[in-house]
Amino acid sequence: MSTIIPLDALKPKHARIAAFILVCMMTTFAHAEEPKSVLSVPPDWRIENTTYPPVWAKSLPWEGKIELRFPPGFFEPTSKFFWSYPILYQLRGNCITNDAELKRALLDYDAGLYGGKYLPKQINITIENPKPRQPDQPQTVTFKGYDPFTTKKPLTTYLEIQRRFDSRTDTTTILILRSPRPINKRDAVWQTLYRFRKDAGF
Repeated sequence: MSTIIPLDALKPKHARIAAFILVCMMTTFAHAEEPKSVLSVPPDWRIENTTYPPVWAKSLPWEGKIELRFPPGFFEPTSKFFWSYPILYQLRGNCITNDAELKRALLDYDAGLYGGKYLPKQINITIENPKPRQPDQPQTVTFKGYDPFTTKKPLTTYLEIQRRFDSRTDTTTILILRSPRPINKRDAVWQTLYRFRKDAGF
């Protein structure tokens, strides 16, 4: 007989990681109970739809919803889809309007997820903004962080980020596409991630 350990019996840093893994392991059946989801769910992908900020990053000042989609192979270092996934923020108000706020959102989220195993000062985030003549192009980010789940080693990921604010609904929408694979429009993984742009209205 297996033993189930309640999250409140774990150390805080372990509880944060355990909570993330448990949510990630939800089956796509949960999508049927979430009619207001924005991101589609490809076959065999797992979903996470929850409130923002997440439990491991409560210091973040913004509030709203977050959606994530996890492909088969997300936790497998040998898979081409390792750590490759979309993240959608739907936040109240006109927020995360500059690089400093974006860096805080990314840093606090991941640092909390690492559960103290990789310190914020060890994380390096480089943001590149589109040229003035290309306002519709996404921001790109190089994120030198850590994999707390499988390898327990430093991990560099690349992000494409698009943002808009809707004054009618007072909502900021941010789509983040993330992968350890360098950004390449011809790459099969990135082509899969780009399909979520249409879902989010970008």
